[in-house]
Amino acid sequence: MIILGIDTSCEQASCAIYSDDCIQEHRSAVDKRKHSETLMPMIDTFLKDIGISIKDIDLFAVSSGPGSFTGLRIGMAAIKGMAYSLNKQIAVIKTPDVLANYYCIEGDTICPVTDARNNQVYTAVYKWNNGFYRPVTDYIGIKIEELAGILKNYEKVKFCGDASIKHYEFFRDNNIDCTEPDLDKLFPSAGVLGRLAAAGFGDIVSPSEAVPFYLRVSQAERFHGKS
Repeated sequence: MIILGIDTSCEQASCAIYSDDCIQEHRSAVDKRKHSETLMPMIDTFLKDIGISIKDIDLFAVSSGPGSFTGLRIGMAAIKGMAYSLNKQIAVIKTPDVLANYYCIEGDTICPVTDARNNQVYTAVYKWNNGFYRPVTDYIGIKIEELAGILKNYEKVKFCGDASIKHYEFFRDNNIDCTEPDLDKLFPSAGVLGRLAAAGFGDIVSPSEAVPFYLRVSQAERFHGKS
């Protein structure tokens, strides 16, 4: 099975091909302001460079959020369009699951933290279970002070995600048993996304059923009084 995964949930956009139980190829670009301009050309060039046609894709996979509202919509629209044109399904996988499963060996408590502004993060807490890191809490949007209160109940916490560097010292200073974040695990990997899709993570849905996962309404919706 050939899986095309894409992630546009944060500042970095990435795409990858996963097949034969490994990540075959991977591309990424950092600039969330231009995802709408760069994503499809990046995918097109990527597939041409590795000699794969879009028609060769058996399953599409996308990181559904939470994360950048605009980025999620761009990625979801792109994957839905490709899958719909080929009558293929989409594996929709939550972004914290993708971040947590950078780690593929049993070990520490994993806490992905994605910046939600104003000292808030999107997060969940993960423990190793049956070959993968799986959430042991709900997916939440939370202030870092509240998250620190939750993490006091866990040992050997390892942070990943784009807010991990920003808030690491705060957690350390609040007596959280944690190690320094890995600088190569700040953004979700489309390759990890493909690996999770191959393992049956998330929901396998039709293009019409694929939607972003939000934990709060967008700034524009708040401004116009929607909820």
